[in-house]
Amino acid sequence: MRFSLICSLLTLASATYAQLVSFSPSDGQGIKYQVSIPGATASSGNGDIFFQISGPTSYQWIALGEGGQMQGSNIFIIYASADGKNVTLSPRLGKGEFQPLFNPDAKVTLLDGTGISGGIMTANVRCSSCISWSGGTLDPKSSSSSWIYSAKKGDPISSDSTSENLAQHDINQPFKFDLTKATETTSTNNPFVAAAAPGASGSSSSGASQPTAAAGGSSGGSSGGSSAVGGTKTKLARIIEAHGIIMGITFGFLFPVGAIIIRVLSFPGLVWIHGIWQLFAYVLAIVGLGLGAWTAQTKQEWTDTCHPILGVIIVSLLFFQPWGGILHHMLYKKHQQRTLVSYAHIWMGRVLIILGMINGGLGLKLSDNTHGGKIAYGVVVGIIGLTYLAVIIISSINGRRSAGKGETGEKITGSMGATPSSSERDMAQM
Repeated sequence: MRFSLICSLLTLASATYAQLVSFSPSDGQGIKYQVSIPGATASSGNGDIFFQISGPTSYQWIALGEGGQMQGSNIFIIYASADGKNVTLSPRLGKGEFQPLFNPDAKVTLLDGTGISGGIMTANVRCSSCISWSGGTLDPKSSSSSWIYSAKKGDPISSDSTSENLAQHDINQPFKFDLTKATETTSTNNPFVAAAAPGASGSSSSGASQPTAAAGGSSGGSSGGSSAVGGTKTKLARIIEAHGIIMGITFGFLFPVGAIIIRVLSFPGLVWIHGIWQLFAYVLAIVGLGLGAWTAQTKQEWTDTCHPILGVIIVSLLFFQPWGGILHHMLYKKHQQRTLVSYAHIWMGRVLIILGMINGGLGLKLSDNTHGGKIAYGVVVGIIGLTYLAVIIISSINGRRSAGKGETGEKITGSMGATPSSSERDMAQM
């Protein structure tokens, strides 16, 4: 009788364990993923699935995704909550090789056993939207189901927001699960608590399948480490970098320096140099806007972030600056004094330059640039920006030069080729 009872208990423990498949990446120390498929889901091809994400708190965040690549992946990310005692589960959709976006349509529930204990973050999850999502589907009976993992080491995020901005992953690889070995033979509302029950704990490594590594990936049982997919820049990353460089040079150097030289230098033909300089800067701004628009469209950031919206407004308004300068010159020749067009040209130019500098900083924040990169931009743009403002203030205080000469030393003729007088020169702020 006693022997029969023992055999029954061992059989029950083995059956409980066989409901889970596990994967531990070789390049993610202490990280573990487990999946369980209810029998009803496996038979009908629709319904809930269960998964567990766990790993040390030395990681800022840990993620598991359905699908073999970020594009189209159904991703679930965990990180420490604001109080540091629990975890935040953030369901997201992968749209490409960049930070996935929060998925408001995900139907997930955190189960018992979720939290932070002994330096380990754990999320036990029931997912009701994991069989089909915007971007893909899951076959719950697949013996070679494609998944992807990623993680980032660092200080705890400590946030309850499911849309928290995340730094780029340190590790990221595809792998495969044999879901035929994850099908539950008995109904349970939380297979991870059941698997940890007395008589079942410690048995999961023998009953779970060892996933086979996808091409370029690594299995949990391999001895070597895997190389991160993020080691090579993606097309999106290169475009973002090009956009940042072009716009940084344009608004952090070319536009303000072009406005400064017309105020502090003095030689014949300076007006034309100023005009060509600023026109070149505007062409670069259009190129940078095109790259930024492509990025915003790809990342779907048009409506929920300030940087792309402000960028479009700034570059659009810049279109009127060359025409405003030409119209000012014509009106100045006629009236020999500033007009409404003159003031609009002056102040629009000043405001757009300053806004462009500020928007560059917003772009660095949005792209999660390095701390050093943000400091470098701030220092360089800060120096040039302060110099620009100082030139404007000093020039305004000094006022006009006398003796019928412009600030470039030429006689004031009012022609298109002449250097502007002090009043004309005020118009050429862009």
